[in-house]
Amino acid sequence: MTRLPDHVHTERPWRIHELTGDFRVEDVWAVRTPGAGPDDFPALLAAMQASAGPAKDPLPSRFLFAVRRRIGALLGWDKPLTGAGDPAPSLRGCLPRDLREAPGRSDAGLAPLASLYELDDECALERATTSVHAVIHLGWAPVGSGGYELRMAVLVKPNGLRGRLYMAAIAPFRRLIVFPALVRQREQAWRDRGRPGGEGGGATAVGRAVGTHEIPESTRALSSLPRIDYADVFTLSTDASADTTAELWARALFGDVPSPAERLIWRGFLGLRLSRGRSPDTVAGWRIAERGEDWIRLEAASWFLTGNLVVRAADGRVSLGTFLRYDHRLARAVWTPLSAVHRRLAPGLLRDAAATVRAA
Repeated sequence: MTRLPDHVHTERPWRIHELTGDFRVEDVWAVRTPGAGPDDFPALLAAMQASAGPAKDPLPSRFLFAVRRRIGALLGWDKPLTGAGDPAPSLRGCLPRDLREAPGRSDAGLAPLASLYELDDECALERATTSVHAVIHLGWAPVGSGGYELRMAVLVKPNGLRGRLYMAAIAPFRRLIVFPALVRQREQAWRDRGRPGGEGGGATAVGRAVGTHEIPESTRALSSLPRIDYADVFTLSTDASADTTAELWARALFGDVPSPAERLIWRGFLGLRLSRGRSPDTVAGWRIAERGEDWIRLEAASWFLTGNLVVRAADGRVSLGTFLRYDHRLARAVWTPLSAVHRRLAPGLLRDAAATVRAA
């Protein structure tokens, strides 16, 4: 996933500019759609619509949205606007006739935002509350490789001091967790379009084993921990080349350097001491401790726990194992809620890595 500079949105001749002159650009994100052509924008919107829904959203986003809704209800952030005297009336009243009469009007899986208009290469959705008037603009843009990708711009107009404080408060969570998860989900929707069982069955099914008693001794033996207090292994069948090493799989899973969300979890919540910068001796800041013919082990530790990540690629399957030793009683209290998020995200992480390896 990639966050783009604002000018990528402002310099293109989108129709949305006619309506949002007094809005500011908060974020611009790229949704990668390999193999897409100039006429595939409606197909992507349909795939996004099919992949959306409260039960299908990534768990971190669902958790944050649930907390945010509860706080918003208490503080009146989400009180709907009625029209008369409202600080931010709907933009529907400003739509030119051709946009008002445009045939397509899906919510692109972004409810509770409501559709403003939909064209062959762009659409816009809005939500206006007493705190902020927000517009999500989706634009279909060519990329240098000859294909096309989705550009998702967040445009906002805060309503007074409360709106500005609200936008400042949610910015870290939106940029580190919510939108990266949203982008990954939309990219997966594009890859899964038209595929039977695309929501997790069939070719994309991921097996899992949780608990040391569920994991074979041959796999547990790849960990360096003399005592294992938490263990899980997720396994995905893949058609990737047999020449793809375990290290390449590890880098496809986590990157050469940790993403903002990974830094938040690994450094912020778990306190792991990670290396900075790119290095042949690390993967996303984790030290490469040992490797075998078809596996690699990454290690990192904090003052209250020690972790191993074991990636194995053999016999048409790739697996990710997580092994932890609790070095202080705080470790169990911290990891228990985080482990639920980890187990929910791991299958998608493997699928995304498989798509990256296939593309490479």
